[in-house]
Amino acid sequence: MMRHTAIAGALVLALLCGAGGRAQGERPTVVGREIRNLGPGPVDEGLVFAHTSVMPGEELDPAAVARDVRALLDSDRFSHVSVEAEPAADGVRLVYVVRRKLELDGRVRVEGAARFSARRIRKLLAFDRGGAVDEQALGVAAAKVREAYAKRGLNDVGLSWETEVTNEEFGLASVTLYVDEGLPQRLRRVTFSGNTAISDRVLKKSLRLRAPWNPIGWFQKTRVSDLEVEAARSEMREAYLDRGYLDVTVGPASFAEDGDGNVTLGFAIEEGAPYRLGRVRVTGVTAFPVSEIERLVRAESGEVASLSRVRGWAGAVSDFYESRGYVDVRVRPALTQDADDRTVDVALQVSEGGPVHVRNILIRGNTRTREKVIRRELLVYPGDRYDGVKARTSERRISNLGFFSNVRRYTVDTPLADRKDLVFEVEEQRTGQFMVGAGFSSIEQIMGFVELSQGNFDLKGWPHFTGGGQKLRLRAQFGTRRRAYELSFVEPWFLDRKLSLGLDLYRNEVDYRDYDVRRTGGAVTLGKALPGANRISFRYRLEDVEIWDVADTNRYVYLDNPDEAYFFNREEDTLESSLTVTLTHDRRDNAFIPTRGVRATLFGRLSGGPLGCDTDTYGLGARAVGYVPLWFGHVFRLRGRYEVVDAYGDEDEVPISDRLFIGGGRTIRGFDYRDVGPKVVRVAEGVDGPVVISYRPVGGRTLALATASYTIPIVKGIRFALFYDIGNVWRDVYETSFENLASGAGVGLRLDLPGFPVRIDRAWVIEKDDNLTDEDAWVIWIGYDP
Repeated sequence: MMRHTAIAGALVLALLCGAGGRAQGERPTVVGREIRNLGPGPVDEGLVFAHTSVMPGEELDPAAVARDVRALLDSDRFSHVSVEAEPAADGVRLVYVVRRKLELDGRVRVEGAARFSARRIRKLLAFDRGGAVDEQALGVAAAKVREAYAKRGLNDVGLSWETEVTNEEFGLASVTLYVDEGLPQRLRRVTFSGNTAISDRVLKKSLRLRAPWNPIGWFQKTRVSDLEVEAARSEMREAYLDRGYLDVTVGPASFAEDGDGNVTLGFAIEEGAPYRLGRVRVTGVTAFPVSEIERLVRAESGEVASLSRVRGWAGAVSDFYESRGYVDVRVRPALTQDADDRTVDVALQVSEGGPVHVRNILIRGNTRTREKVIRRELLVYPGDRYDGVKARTSERRISNLGFFSNVRRYTVDTPLADRKDLVFEVEEQRTGQFMVGAGFSSIEQIMGFVELSQGNFDLKGWPHFTGGGQKLRLRAQFGTRRRAYELSFVEPWFLDRKLSLGLDLYRNEVDYRDYDVRRTGGAVTLGKALPGANRISFRYRLEDVEIWDVADTNRYVYLDNPDEAYFFNREEDTLESSLTVTLTHDRRDNAFIPTRGVRATLFGRLSGGPLGCDTDTYGLGARAVGYVPLWFGHVFRLRGRYEVVDAYGDEDEVPISDRLFIGGGRTIRGFDYRDVGPKVVRVAEGVDGPVVISYRPVGGRTLALATASYTIPIVKGIRFALFYDIGNVWRDVYETSFENLASGAGVGLRLDLPGFPVRIDRAWVIEKDDNLTDEDAWVIWIGYDP
């Protein structure tokens, strides 16, 4: 429409120029300009003339006038623009005939919507007060609303709108959007016909349907989205191609709907017969020995002609070339099918290009993050021969920083044929968080917290303090039994080396049943990444430990040795200096909610001795947890933990603040918190001999624990869990016995809320370590599984 209007105006001017009786080729002079408004509302004369280039006193140029008409339409202020040339003395006067677009007088009115609020629909429309209103803009905005409804399974929604002029003088109008949502299409049944090689159950996976055991599906049917159906068709076809059915056809989905909006979805499949691999060869190779490339393509004649495997060969050959500087390499699989004997020959056609070197590496799109924070993640450097594998790994490392919503790489040609610039383009995302929450824990009871964190902190980045790649976290937690205040800072590239430096300051107060403990201290940690997903860290800690408010100062004796006395009358205030060395191996797929992989840790800790201060103890330990993905998102998890702690030198015993405790919480559920293990008892003489009046857990020096769990996803963010815990704590160091293990089992829910995960478990005791250990059936915990 725009182009036609501009051309028509130019043709009118050309005719007028010729009608003036001037000599051939002579153009009239523009002697004036004016504006004629066809619609309501005022027209800004300055705005119109700001978009025009033809000025009074100049010769009339029809091409320039056509460009001006196009510029006025592109301003998005006018629904109509044309130019008339009126004869005048000594030339022509240009008349710009315009119709100004109406402006929205307020909010768009929405009627008939139930699935979405009017506020949500107005947000999709993106029409603000004062915005231009025309049919084209309304049509584009309505398409966004239809797309949102389609995602909810409402594909037949009807949208119409009414525009009414409310103020002629100022050109204001109201817009009312009428929504006819119709019936939601709910998937009741899926049928397949013609499939013999792949079962209905496998094909249904492509639709991402709820599992039969998911209770949500018992009360709420799955809605149908056209986009999801087409994606499922493509996934079904890929499944057949991977099994060698190269002639497969998955027909368009058929919909059969009853009067209540329930849909039966059907797919007709023509499988054909499977193909087997015939000859596999590589062509176009000149830069390297063909035998070296053919080693990447390992196939035996008669194998299933899996298309994904063919694509994998092409990717391996491409990686081979790109890792050697051939950035323009193209590998195209060509398939030659023999329908008679059902074989397919594969030719990987290689277009090599030439080797190139990296001239410059350019970083684009980083508005807050310092360039050096990105560059230190790169494995390629200017002057190197281009390595596509390293470039792809660098892209992934930048993305893993968590600072960017999108990262992509590409090359740019340079004047030199064998040189290219490598570009990493990023899109910044929010990296800071402020969280406030409250909850209930079966151990800490009522609790609340406030946390401020910045994952892309910059200590020197005044005034915004972002972009340096450092991590800062401030947290305050308060409750009926625990109060904790923490400040932590991490520099992941200390001294511009791949060496992390962590600084921590903290103060924790815990109210146990028998006494209170306050820990105030600080720590410095140096960490270094090692090959093979391994990491080593060294942590020095200086901590003041206070024990006070001892509840009971009576004489107690050990449960397993009545001749050995124990007193709780020693309030302590000690200063502990310790060094911990930790070796970690981590191959989990996710740090918070893993589904596969292993994380194992070995550590050793030394307190006192050459490090000074009041406590001479040491500790050793190992922890491991493994995740095995099963079916339909089910995950089996197995965790083990073994630790010892002991005194040395002039120290007679391990302070109670450093001893090992177990029971409840994240250890052995079903038991009272810290209640499993060594105990002391207070006794009195009864008629039939000594009687236990009360007992207290005192911890031990050896701990062993194992946990097996099985999680089942219900809906996004909610999982059902089964678990079994077993373990104990023993008085002496390196002492273990399988005769008095405590164990419990139960069920639970995992609420994976971002920033506030909740664990709710109901446990039953299977075996006690002794008859005094208390039970606690419910465990409510805020945090991820340990």
